[in-house]
Amino acid sequence: MADQEYRRLTRSRVRHTGFFTVASTRSSLWLGKDHLLNIDSNRYTEEYKRFYFRDIQAITILKTRRREIWNFVLLLLLLIWMGALVDEVLTGASVPDATVSWGTTLVILAVPLLANNILGPACAVYLRTAVQTEVLPSLNRVRRARKVLDRVRPLIAAAQGQLTPEEVSIRMREMIQPSETSAGLDAAPPKLVVTSPLNLSAYPVDDQGGPPQVGVAPR
Repeated sequence: MADQEYRRLTRSRVRHTGFFTVASTRSSLWLGKDHLLNIDSNRYTEEYKRFYFRDIQAITILKTRRREIWNFVLLLLLLIWMGALVDEVLTGASVPDATVSWGTTLVILAVPLLANNILGPACAVYLRTAVQTEVLPSLNRVRRARKVLDRVRPLIAAAQGQLTPEEVSIRMREMIQPSETSAGLDAAPPKLVVTSPLNLSAYPVDDQGGPPQVGVAPR
């Protein structure tokens, strides 16, 4: 890939197929002259998907519970290990052995726990065109996703032009799928906040009149 044609927007990150991912497919996002390029690669193959700025209808950021889940798992393991360490000391283990055990625990559990919180809230990002909705695994943190979104928003606006309020209303109706009915009554449609004419940053919120908030995606 020629450096003058593409600029890397994200590092490659694992494409998750569930909470525990065994496959080693990694995804990265690149910026081209008139499109975004998503690359999925493993040891044997690479898959390229191009999303031209003129075709992008929406980029949606949904907050997930992945950071909280990993915090719980790492804290639980850390507490179990600390309990074993205390038991080891009380039963007469030597201090050097206890120090080595604590150092190993710090590296294996405490450092990832700290990094998980420094990176900020986790999210799932969906890019929508007229023919598909694609998840972008490399944008798995809210802070990183917003940074990339701020970079590509003016490029998409330049390719598509500014939308009128009527066109924004039509675009919003197209995004909101018909809701399921329950007991013969239509369920209320999800509420979205339009933060740009192209709806390039849509966040589910509880209060339509309130400021944009990142919602929690059901998992």
